[in-house]
Amino acid sequence: MDADEILQEYLDVISDAVMAQDWEAYQGKIMLPLQLITHTANINVATPEELRAGFEAFCQTLQMQKVTHYVRLVETAKRLDQDLITGRYVSHLMAGAHRILPPYTSQMTLRRHGGVWRAVSITNSLANSRWPFVGIQVAETDPTAEISPNEGPIE
Repeated sequence: MDADEILQEYLDVISDAVMAQDWEAYQGKIMLPLQLITHTANINVATPEELRAGFEAFCQTLQMQKVTHYVRLVETAKRLDQDLITGRYVSHLMAGAHRILPPYTSQMTLRRHGGVWRAVSITNSLANSRWPFVGIQVAETDPTAEISPNEGPIE
């Protein structure tokens, strides 16, 4: 598999785990400490307890917003070596046919450990400054905040 396919498969598995509130599937795909870099802060998630608090808060936020689709699409990905991939993707949070937020861009680094690809860092244009995220806000400077007239429906 090439880097784009590996990252897309990873994103799909994690998105499904979040939507199903499947902690076991989620935590098995994260390597601690996880570095989160947002528009406003650098956050180090060091313990399983911190990771779980963030996971549960994010799941609750999506549930409160009635999110039905959490779609993340790879734009580019590159294999840096046999066990390290970095890539950029765009996230879409939908409640039926309605956007909850404008699409936002993220950059993720995956490391293969024990034969499993795991996230070690995520950089995105969210304006959140603490973990766990309470609510989700896209920074106003996000270049993807404008919805392109060529953008097709999210399914």
